[in-house]
Amino acid sequence: MMKIFHYTMNGMGYGAVAYLFLLAMQVAPTHVSPKNAISLLLLSAAIGVLSMIFDEDYQGVPWPLELGIHLVGTAFLVMGYMLFNDWSIDWSFWGIFVPIYIVVWLVVSLDQHFRVVKINRALQKRNK
Repeated sequence: MMKIFHYTMNGMGYGAVAYLFLLAMQVAPTHVSPKNAISLLLLSAAIGVLSMIFDEDYQGVPWPLELGIHLVGTAFLVMGYMLFNDWSIDWSFWGIFVPIYIVVWLVVSLDQHFRVVKINRALQKRNK
């Protein structure tokens, strides 16, 4: 249960930052209604839970398949969010979605790398 909570909170954090970035780039509407905010948090939480597919508990699934499932699942969740908030989905959506997905993916990967390095350093100090 704690693992789901952890993934949910991480997803909400990344989603909020991504949305603020869209606001700063003037891609998202500047007026944020309670409906937009709550649905964004729910969307981000769902994407966070979807990210559990990358967890070590799913080692039998090939990494490219995990990535494909996550990418398609995230795209469907975001399109559902846009439809729920009465925003149009056109070809420009993909020009925004794909770069944001890649940037978030790189940030998450970099964060994980730094965590592993930190843990390895702590283990090396402990073993000396």
